[in-house]
Amino acid sequence: MVVERFVMRRSWGTRFLWPMVRGTVFAEVADGHVRIDFGWLGGADIEIANVARLSRIRWPWWAGLGVRLGRSMAAFTTASGQAAGIDLIDAIQVRAPLRWWAQRVILSVEDVDHFLAVIARERGIVPDVSGEE
Repeated sequence: MVVERFVMRRSWGTRFLWPMVRGTVFAEVADGHVRIDFGWLGGADIEIANVARLSRIRWPWWAGLGVRLGRSMAAFTTASGQAAGIDLIDAIQVRAPLRWWAQRVILSVEDVDHFLAVIARERGIVPDVSGEE
């Protein structure tokens, strides 16, 4: 089993998040799943077979950091700027820290392109990295 672990990007705002998550924030791709661990603030487990579309997006500074929820979306962000977008076929329950249904998950991982490429390879699809949404 090959496990690929991706760390979340650090920014000026992460110094406020790190005491709450104790430095344990990461995304891991293994065994047909993307596992997101955001410490006690939340997390998710996405089956790669449930991935409909992958994209690179731009997370705005005004949208905030940490776990963000809204309109069938869950974002696990530690920095503004480039982030990975995962659109799902079927909504999943994420922990944020309470349960929330999400059809789209956004992550601010360090190496967005490599993260998307690993999931795309596992899923057998092509990520949309031509431009940022």
